[in-house]
Amino acid sequence: MRVHDETSSMVASPYDPEARYAKKRGSAWVGYKIHLSESCDDPGSSGRPHLVTHVVTTDATVNDATVVEEVHDRLTSKGLLPGEHLLDAGYTSAELLLTAPTTRGVSVVGPVRSNNTRQSASGEGFGKSAFTINWQAKHALCPTGATSRYWTEGVDNNGRDAIRIRFATATCAPCPVRDQCTRSTQYGRQLTVRPQEQDAVLERVRAEQSTDEWKDRYAARAGVEGTIHQAVATAGVRRTRYIGLAKTRLAHILTATAINLIRLDAWWNETPLARTRISQLAALDLAA
Repeated sequence: MRVHDETSSMVASPYDPEARYAKKRGSAWVGYKIHLSESCDDPGSSGRPHLVTHVVTTDATVNDATVVEEVHDRLTSKGLLPGEHLLDAGYTSAELLLTAPTTRGVSVVGPVRSNNTRQSASGEGFGKSAFTINWQAKHALCPTGATSRYWTEGVDNNGRDAIRIRFATATCAPCPVRDQCTRSTQYGRQLTVRPQEQDAVLERVRAEQSTDEWKDRYAARAGVEGTIHQAVATAGVRRTRYIGLAKTRLAHILTATAINLIRLDAWWNETPLARTRISQLAALDLAA
């Protein structure tokens, strides 16, 4: 179930052998990634400015979720591990949501991907919730009462634990509601799920993240987007001045230090935080 990603070892630049090619949300680049952590306490209650607490630099192909353990390790060593860690969706995983509270004492808050099967996306047909999974017997029951035949434990393309449940072709072929379940004409319906505890956590978070309470709690994470913009606009962090991962990492640390000095200067001089800018188009929408 795992596919080797050759881009992680492919040299993408004749000038920097450590630079890698990556693409995210339609944007492509050759180089590295910077991962910033910052404090987000309410300045009114904590009396402290928002400061960058840690920086991680990786090559561009590294999955965001894989750096969280390193971040927690380093924050722990510096005595800065938070009680609550707000993460972008790219850093959130079922394993992290399950283990961080018990092994780290950190409550991780971050959105998880919605169930993106065709049936769930369209709201028609039989999505995962229509199936009953018997974790002890290692099989699933479909909406018509048929039992799956195959239960394969392994990992997905990202190396995460996954279970593939498949119904026999002979079971699905004569089913009168087959079109509402699968488009495959050669195989029976297939489900891919996480192990039981991880699956339960994912379902719980999916339900929570649609509530106003969860959205209000998570809204504080938006501040790091301003930090990223400040790093780009003030220090030009989007383009490295150096060759190699080690030198680029050092440059990112110096950039974070500069941001902290700018923020401390503003805090000492009681300069208020800038308000979130509203585009003219958004302002027109609000006025209407």
